[in-house]
Amino acid sequence: MNDRTPGSMSPFNRMFFFLVGAVTGASVVLLLAPQSGRATREVMRRKLSDTAGSARDLKDQLIRRGQKIRDEARHHVDDAVSTLTGAGGAKLPG
Repeated sequence: MNDRTPGSMSPFNRMFFFLVGAVTGASVVLLLAPQSGRATREVMRRKLSDTAGSARDLKDQLIRRGQKIRDEARHHVDDAVSTLTGAGGAKLPG
Protein backbone atom coordinates (compact mmCIF):
# COMPACT_ATOMS: atom_id res chain seq x y z
CA MET A 1 0.00 0.00 0.00
CA ASN A 2 1.06 3.52 -0.64
CA ASP A 3 0.41 5.91 2.25
CA ARG A 4 1.47 8.96 0.29
CA THR A 5 -1.19 11.51 -0.45
CA PRO A 6 -1.32 13.42 -3.72
CA GLY A 7 0.96 16.43 -3.54
CA SER A 8 3.19 14.95 -0.84
CA MET A 9 6.21 14.80 -3.17
CA SER A 10 9.23 16.75 -1.94
CA PRO A 11 10.17 19.98 -3.73
CA PHE A 12 13.42 18.38 -4.90
CA ASN A 13 11.56 15.47 -6.50
CA ARG A 14 9.20 17.92 -8.18
CA MET A 15 12.17 19.90 -9.51
CA PHE A 16 13.82 16.72 -10.79
CA PHE A 17 10.71 15.55 -12.63
CA PHE A 18 10.14 19.04 -14.01
CA LEU A 19 13.69 19.11 -15.41
CA VAL A 20 13.31 15.63 -16.92
CA GLY A 21 10.05 16.69 -18.58
CA ALA A 22 11.55 19.94 -19.83
CA VAL A 23 14.57 18.19 -21.35
CA THR A 24 12.38 15.55 -22.96
CA GLY A 25 10.00 18.14 -24.39
CA ALA A 26 12.83 20.34 -25.65
CA SER A 27 14.52 17.35 -27.27
CA VAL A 28 11.37 16.32 -29.13
CA VAL A 29 10.74 19.88 -30.32
CA LEU A 30 14.33 20.29 -31.49
CA LEU A 31 14.34 16.96 -33.31
CA LEU A 32 11.16 17.89 -35.16
CA ALA A 33 12.22 21.49 -35.88
CA PRO A 34 12.89 22.46 -39.51
CA GLN A 35 16.57 23.32 -39.05
CA SER A 36 19.78 21.96 -40.42
CA GLY A 37 21.44 19.13 -38.51
CA ARG A 38 24.29 21.38 -37.45
CA ALA A 39 21.97 24.08 -36.05
CA THR A 40 19.88 21.47 -34.24
CA ARG A 41 22.97 19.87 -32.69
CA GLU A 42 24.20 23.28 -31.50
CA VAL A 43 20.86 24.11 -29.92
CA MET A 44 20.75 20.68 -28.24
CA ARG A 45 24.32 21.11 -26.99
CA ARG A 46 23.39 24.46 -25.40
CA LYS A 47 20.22 23.06 -23.83
CA LEU A 48 22.07 20.04 -22.42
CA SER A 49 24.76 22.33 -21.02
CA ASP A 50 22.09 24.49 -19.35
CA THR A 51 20.38 21.39 -17.95
CA ALA A 52 23.68 20.03 -16.62
CA GLY A 53 24.25 23.37 -14.87
CA SER A 54 20.77 23.20 -13.32
CA ALA A 55 21.43 19.63 -12.16
CA ARG A 56 24.74 20.70 -10.56
CA ASP A 57 22.97 23.57 -8.78
CA LEU A 58 20.29 21.18 -7.50
CA LYS A 59 22.97 18.73 -6.32
CA ASP A 60 24.78 21.54 -4.47
CA GLN A 61 21.51 22.59 -2.81
CA LEU A 62 20.86 19.02 -1.70
CA ILE A 63 24.37 18.69 -0.29
CA ARG A 64 24.07 21.96 1.65
CA ARG A 65 20.68 20.96 3.00
CA GLY A 66 21.99 17.55 4.05
CA GLN A 67 24.96 19.15 5.81
CA LYS A 68 22.65 21.56 7.63
CA ILE A 69 20.41 18.71 8.78
CA ARG A 70 23.46 16.71 9.89
CA ASP A 71 24.84 19.68 11.87
CA GLU A 72 21.48 20.31 13.54
CA ALA A 73 21.16 16.61 14.44
CA ARG A 74 24.68 16.58 15.88
CA HIS A 75 23.84 19.64 17.98
CA HIS A 76 20.71 17.95 19.33
CA VAL A 77 22.64 14.77 20.11
CA ASP A 78 25.37 16.75 21.87
CA ASP A 79 22.75 18.54 23.95
CA ALA A 80 21.07 15.24 24.84
CA VAL A 81 24.38 13.64 25.82
CA SER A 82 25.24 16.66 27.97
CA THR A 83 21.88 16.51 29.67
CA LEU A 84 22.06 12.75 30.28
CA THR A 85 25.63 12.74 31.56
CA GLY A 86 25.30 15.96 33.52
CA ALA A 87 28.64 17.01 32.05
CA GLY A 88 27.26 20.26 30.76
CA GLY A 89 29.92 20.59 28.08
CA ALA A 90 30.76 17.05 26.98
CA LYS A 91 30.99 16.62 23.21
CA LEU A 92 30.85 13.52 21.08
CA PRO A 93 34.08 12.60 19.29
CA GLY A 94 34.26 13.42 15.60
